[in-house]
Amino acid sequence: MSTVIKRALCLLCFLALMGCTPYGRIYSDTTVPYSKVFRETPVGTKRCVLHDYQIKDPITGINLSAEWTAELIKSEADKAGIKDIYYVDQRTFSILFGIYKRKSLLIYGD
Repeated sequence: MSTVIKRALCLLCFLALMGCTPYGRIYSDTTVPYSKVFRETPVGTKRCVLHDYQIKDPITGINLSAEWTAELIKSEADKAGIKDIYYVDQRTFSILFGIYKRKSLLIYGD
C-alpha cells in the first residue's frame, strides 16, 4: 500500500474514533431534539436540565443507570419556574465506546 493510502486510512480511523462522525467511539457530545414536532413552537425564556448517568462494565456488561419519569420532568420544570413546557432536547456525552455515558434532558418553556 502506498504511503498516501495509509495516511488517508489513518486519518479516517482517527476521525471516526474522535467523534467527528455521528457516533464517536472515544469521545462524543451531541444534542438532538427529543421530539420532532415543532409546528409553531414558541422558544420560551426558561430552561432546566435533568441528567442521567450510565456506567457500563466492559467485561461483564452490567449497566448502571437512572431513568427519567414524567413526574420527575414536571417536578424539575416546576422548580425552575417553568409552567408550560414547549420543547425538550436530549444531549448525550459518551467516552470510551460508551463505558461512561451521560444523557441530559434540556427542558425549555415559560
